[in-house]
Amino acid sequence: MCTNAPGARSPAPASTDTNEAKISNLPRRKSYRIIYQSDTSWGLANSLDVDDYLKGILGFMEGTHVDALFWGDGAGGNTANYNSNVLELTGARIGKVAPFLQQLLQEGNDPAQIVVREAQKRGTDIFYSFRINDCHDSLGDGERLPQLLATFKQQHPEWTIGPGHPYGGLLQLNFAVSEVRELKFAVIEEIFRKYDFDGLEIDFLRSAPHFIPGTEPAHADILTQFLRRVRAHLNQRGEQRGRAISIAVRVDESMEACHLDGFDVAAWVTEGLVDMIILGSGAIDTEVEAFKKLTEDTGIQVYPCLYGWPSGYNPASPEMIRALAVNYWYQGADGIYTFNWNAHTYTHRPNDELHAKFGHLVDRLREIDDPGAMRGQDKLFAADRGRPTKFYPHNWMHCILPLTLAAGEQAEVSIMVGEDLNLSPAPKQIVFRVGLDESTTDYILEIQLNHTPLLDLTDADSNLSCCLKPEQLITGRNQVKISVSEGEVKVSAIEIHVAY
Repeated sequence: MCTNAPGARSPAPASTDTNEAKISNLPRRKSYRIIYQSDTSWGLANSLDVDDYLKGILGFMEGTHVDALFWGDGAGGNTANYNSNVLELTGARIGKVAPFLQQLLQEGNDPAQIVVREAQKRGTDIFYSFRINDCHDSLGDGERLPQLLATFKQQHPEWTIGPGHPYGGLLQLNFAVSEVRELKFAVIEEIFRKYDFDGLEIDFLRSAPHFIPGTEPAHADILTQFLRRVRAHLNQRGEQRGRAISIAVRVDESMEACHLDGFDVAAWVTEGLVDMIILGSGAIDTEVEAFKKLTEDTGIQVYPCLYGWPSGYNPASPEMIRALAVNYWYQGADGIYTFNWNAHTYTHRPNDELHAKFGHLVDRLREIDDPGAMRGQDKLFAADRGRPTKFYPHNWMHCILPLTLAAGEQAEVSIMVGEDLNLSPAPKQIVFRVGLDESTTDYILEIQLNHTPLLDLTDADSNLSCCLKPEQLITGRNQVKISVSEGEVKVSAIEIHVAY
């Protein structure tokens, strides 16, 4: 059973923040076509026994093209849903550890141990997905999910960013505090000492900020030093195992946002501190090309994140998932990373009304790795929409939608179409759609697509739409210009629907 110390325990001084990371002589692991990130909290809450739990974690992969599973324990990185001597069990602070988790541990079925064993049986690479600064314990100022609030945060409020900031959670950790970095390194050290994971994902987007808001760029070297320490340690551990241990990081979808969050990705690439860069958390548009240019000739792979409900489309439809996937392949992605997908929960409970709607995700995992397999399939290409939020302070920085235009104003919006629609098979129909807020009335506007006015728009149910020909679209970024001459227009969406 777990020791589960209530406060932060002092980790062994395995190394210091100033250790230089040396590139391992071991060959790096292969690239992946589909990475599936799995939040397993639902499985712990609803499983009947160990076999049922494993069915929910791994059963969905049968017949899919997933070749790497990024397993999160469902706790958020400040408490543990595995047998830890560094972190307390989730809910221990309030005396409410999940009964099924207690059952697994009493039976000798440590979740981290059994998922690694089962993944290896299936020949699937498995990473430990580490939410290094998860925000869920800050929801409702720490009152909404009390089981996630670790004792050490109560004992050491000076480790958190605290109140009074324009963004970030009250209880999120401040990585400028050395004790915070020591604790997080101790978690990683324990995971790879006890369990045979193939790699580590450090999820920096769960969640920014990692420093007092406004000071992130000035503190960027702190995260770089932390990564040096992790890289050096995992290189050493890999040498002992005889195979490399990969490191993936999930960061913002744009270079500018990474800078503002204190992620010096260029330094990480130059020093070889990471093997994979995962881009974004909910945004549709990602700067895949820019990150690919940065990683050119390094062997470091770039994976855009295909989110379960991107930019407010909740959940993403089969048509939207296909469109996003072909866009990312067109931009040069090395593979597709999925986040907040529920293929695993559907497979666990396919007859449950809550999860039945996710059944199609299993089919998507059989096609999103191959643009050729998606040719001739219906797609929904959409312009990005959204705004930076409390827990994503620098995401959606270049997003235009939603927008309000008054008379005399205009705006340009980009929409990516990463497929040549002039090729066979030809679409039966292409529909261009602009979604308007219901309060939009008495307006006159002009819409141009790639500098050509669209003259045959029809207005129905707060939607402007018209049919397009393939030659009206560019393979790549299409520019939509909206000019308002009378009234006020509130634009909520711009979409291109392709039907075969």
